[in-house]
Amino acid sequence: MKKLILSLMMLAAGLAATAQPAGRTLFNEGWIFEKGDVRRSLDLPHDWGVDGAFDQTYPGESGKLPWWGKAVYRKQLEITAEELETKDIRLEIDGAMSHATVSVNGTELGGWPYGYASFAVDLTPALKAGSNEIAVCLDNPEESSRWYPGGGLYRNVWITKTAKTSVAHWGTYVTAEVRNIRTMAKVADAGLTLRVTLRHAGEKTVGMVRTQIISQDRYRGEGEDMVVNRVVAETRSIEYIEDGKTVWQTFDLQQARLWSPDDPVMYLARTTVETPDEVLDTYETPFGVRLAEWRADGFYLNGKKTFLKGVCLHHDAGALGAVWNDDAWVRRLKMLKEMGCNAIRTSHNPPAPEFLDLCDRMGFLVLDELTDTWTVPKKEHGYAELFDEWVEKDLVAMIHRDRNHPSVIAWSIGNECGEQGMPEKWEIPRRLTNICHREDPTRPTTAGNDNPWAASQPYAETIDLYGFNYKPHLYASFRDSHPGKPLYGSETASCISTRGYYRFPVEEEKGKGWSMEAPFQVSSYDLYAPGWASKPDYEWEFEDQVPECAGEFVWTGYDYLGEPTPFNMDPSVLTNFHTDEEREAFKKMVAGWGQTIADVPLPSRSSYFGIIDLAGFPKDRYWIYQARWRPELPMVHVLPHWTWPGREGLVTPVHVYTSGDEAELFINGKSQGRKAKEGYRIRWDDVVYQPGTVKVIAYKDGAVWAQEEVRTAGPVKRAVLTTDFAGEDLAFITARLEDKDGTLVPDADNLLAFNVKGPAVLVATDAGDPTSHTPFHSPELRAFHGLASAVVRRTGPGPVTVSVASDGLKTAKIILP
Repeated sequence: MKKLILSLMMLAAGLAATAQPAGRTLFNEGWIFEKGDVRRSLDLPHDWGVDGAFDQTYPGESGKLPWWGKAVYRKQLEITAEELETKDIRLEIDGAMSHATVSVNGTELGGWPYGYASFAVDLTPALKAGSNEIAVCLDNPEESSRWYPGGGLYRNVWITKTAKTSVAHWGTYVTAEVRNIRTMAKVADAGLTLRVTLRHAGEKTVGMVRTQIISQDRYRGEGEDMVVNRVVAETRSIEYIEDGKTVWQTFDLQQARLWSPDDPVMYLARTTVETPDEVLDTYETPFGVRLAEWRADGFYLNGKKTFLKGVCLHHDAGALGAVWNDDAWVRRLKMLKEMGCNAIRTSHNPPAPEFLDLCDRMGFLVLDELTDTWTVPKKEHGYAELFDEWVEKDLVAMIHRDRNHPSVIAWSIGNECGEQGMPEKWEIPRRLTNICHREDPTRPTTAGNDNPWAASQPYAETIDLYGFNYKPHLYASFRDSHPGKPLYGSETASCISTRGYYRFPVEEEKGKGWSMEAPFQVSSYDLYAPGWASKPDYEWEFEDQVPECAGEFVWTGYDYLGEPTPFNMDPSVLTNFHTDEEREAFKKMVAGWGQTIADVPLPSRSSYFGIIDLAGFPKDRYWIYQARWRPELPMVHVLPHWTWPGREGLVTPVHVYTSGDEAELFINGKSQGRKAKEGYRIRWDDVVYQPGTVKVIAYKDGAVWAQEEVRTAGPVKRAVLTTDFAGEDLAFITARLEDKDGTLVPDADNLLAFNVKGPAVLVATDAGDPTSHTPFHSPELRAFHGLASAVVRRTGPGPVTVSVASDGLKTAKIILP
């Protein structure tokens, strides 16, 4: 982890991240937030929803948090008389939820309604020398989201000051023609084309546009990697400069290093706009050189067939809410990488730009998605209200912002849109595809499709790649009826579970893993799913039968706020069901819960879909995906835990996930037999529980491959604090409740109190319980199945002591150096 953090820091120091001009600075500190009777100072990013308390009367589908409403953010901007005369000054907002309008000194200058879009507003016309009040007004309507959207200026905000002649906002576009790939050396020759669009105030003039292509070479030193930036190509051109002009420049790179998830090598195009007397503007564009091809038989990267081992992710970061934080997402992506994940679908909206920076640098392939809705509403005030006026603006903004990222391999124009079943509206996806091709001819379009009828209709030709949501049984027929058309699973499985919770007896029927009463949890045997969904095994059977399937995107990599299926009343999920009978059964079930949320005692506020829970603790499912996606990694995982007071003498099935092909199970040293893997797991369904030790030895090709041991825990005797990730801003602390021998006590729910001393503050706590209504900002919470998490933010240099106390236990401490 230290090496990963170090390499990311050195990369950030050596090369730019998102394309940006030299005059761009963060504008996050010192805002005044006004909402209702609340007025306080704060720093951005900020999500007012997680500031509030959970409320049982609020909808579970959007997190039971108060994310809606109107608010204003205000800040002073100092401008000198010289800047006013010589600079253009704009405010860049990476995300404002939602319906933002921007004013300067009381004059409204612009805005953007879509809360997931990034946008810029030219402040220059209303600025004066001295102090200027910047105001961003938001109006976040209720009934506008099927999941937790957050509220506020929840991503970074920037001030950019450029010369009157400069590169335009998102004004560069790099493409590469890759040839002569040397697979073993991971290099190729590449012809680069850079398009530079200029801004210019005044008469046409003569200037020079110069661009250097810079490589990043890493050298392993003693204790750390050294980074050396090297100019590998350069060109300059004398141009007539006028507003809106696009300058084309070309470069020839010999033996360019190829970007891939295994070796995410980045280059930088540093462009300057110059006159004979001065450099007017410097603009840096990070990019990667790679060849991404969607063929009839799958996805190919740099000439090598690459299966997309992907997950879908919503934009929240658990207890941090919708707030963007680099450290939180480095940690999240690292855990997915260790599982074997190599791809992300940004469901169902454009992500924070820094998210794509991380995917570039950490090595993930990305489906960059625009929206969940076209013109058929899913929510009263959802995206359908914006579609006619804003969809082209939103789509162009997403593409212009993101098209230089090597991680992005396709544009997803929608998800489960009702228009799939309406031939009179198929012009919509055709139009969106044409816009994508116009703005970026190098990438195909796709969508998440859940209407099985549409797959057999001309609708399928409105997008370049066909993504199936929960329809793996259609892969073969689609391949046969659409020869040459790439296909993949855009949403798969939707298995549901609660970390550490197991329900007996273990039943095979996918709807039997929970009940509509307390504790409102789902069994973690990974056999259970909503009516439209399945366990992972079902998806994999069809992937293995249809090798033309390019990959899958599991719903979801992490639990997220909102959509607590199966304890969810959102009717928009009806389109996912396969049959009318399943749809009617769901309607009947919801009708039985009552007509209003207040009548329904459903406490759940976050999802059960995640492979990793909301607090960042892996569920059992993590290891079944690791077993499939990293077959070369020796690993074995045993479930359930083995602490079951009161179940002595009762059947307690033991399941094993392994990358091996056989395993032998021992209960208290006695063999229960050696079994070969059947499908994707190994099961001993007739094991009788007795306290003691469960041990599994996995084999591969007849040799010992991996082993794991699980022990019965005694009473809680201590809390232990560890940190699995500490970045420049945040540290993530785990509290683990153990018995006297250091075994996790899996049913422990002790009340814990976190405390922080030194230059740091406690930001959030969580334990992964989807039904907990303890506020995320509370220093006290109950452990959930023996674990809890705290997020700490550094406020200055020096050691930080984090402690946790619980009645009857010695206070545990950890020091962050």
